[in-house]
Amino acid sequence: MARLLRPHGWSFAAVVILQVIGAVAGLAPLLAVVELGRTLLSPGPADHGHVWTVVIAGAAGLFVRLLFTAASSGIGHVLDGQVQLSFRRQLAARLGRVPIGWFSRRRTGELAKVVGEDVSAVHPFIAHTPGELAAAFVVPLIYLFTVDWRLTLITLIPGGVQRKPTCGRRRPRRGGTR
Repeated sequence: MARLLRPHGWSFAAVVILQVIGAVAGLAPLLAVVELGRTLLSPGPADHGHVWTVVIAGAAGLFVRLLFTAASSGIGHVLDGQVQLSFRRQLAARLGRVPIGWFSRRRTGELAKVVGEDVSAVHPFIAHTPGELAAAFVVPLIYLFTVDWRLTLITLIPGGVQRKPTCGRRRPRRGGTR
């Protein structure tokens, strides 16, 4: 699978980067609402210049979020089309080398399912998952880092413990023997 996706690595990176930028920008409207609440609920008259600056910053953040997440989604869907085309071409090349008798033992619907439906089933994993996962994990960590960097490190500990090196232990081969 990695061999099939490797030529598209830069596109995957673009999807993730654009989605993360959009998700970080999406924090601006939320932070703007908090700042507006602080400003408007503080004793004394509100500074109209500050209020308008906060409103414009929140609206700009929302616009940047929409722009970058739309770009990420668009590139992700173009990437999905390219990956599916590549899968189908490789399947066709492989099926072109199969003996004709192999086809006679298969139903037409079975081949159509593999080439059509099964390849189309990768759509959510190619077009949606990379960007959404990046946004779901990176943005909360960025926000947490701005609140308290020590909490961010504590949050990352379970992942680091899970990935600790196995120090010389080998995994048994399939079949149970070495």
